[in-house]
Amino acid sequence: MSASIRDITYLLRQGHLIALADETGWSIVCDPINDSAVTELLPFTASLPAYQRPTVIIQNTDQLILYVAKVPEIAYDLVEFAENPLTVVYEQGKNVSPMLYASEEAAAKTREIAVRRSLNTDIQRLIGGFGRGLLSIPFESLQLPPAADGVVKERFGLLPAMPRRSRIMQLGTGGEVHFIRK
Repeated sequence: MSASIRDITYLLRQGHLIALADETGWSIVCDPINDSAVTELLPFTASLPAYQRPTVIIQNTDQLILYVAKVPEIAYDLVEFAENPLTVVYEQGKNVSPMLYASEEAAAKTREIAVRRSLNTDIQRLIGGFGRGLLSIPFESLQLPPAADGVVKERFGLLPAMPRRSRIMQLGTGGEVHFIRK
């Protein structure tokens, strides 16, 4: 029997890691403000390509202001109307565990934060039930790495037949756009 949204939100609030399947494939997620959960999640960044980073998955554009200190006006349109997965890296993140910035000196100085709006309705409902975004390590594959499979408490979501890689762009506070991955 698969876990309900209520079960998953309970586990997230308890600091557990969850395997999440969405339009991009498998990710491991946790509560972004839980220091111990974030500390447990961060070692998985070593398996990511250099251009990819921990990402906060949000339900809708209204949640941008929860995680970005200065949201450029264009960000709302970019995020809201994206038909394919789009990860946007903003200059000044907030409302996440300081542990996220402890390991990277450059990120600690600028406090950059990557945010992606989920396109999956089940994941959007999960985030709505949880009440805040989910900090994720996006593997973008149909299989979890064995090390990740051993630490997750539960799995949630359905895998697509073919995961779609997220476009990654950097958006400056003045609206400057730089694509990291198209």
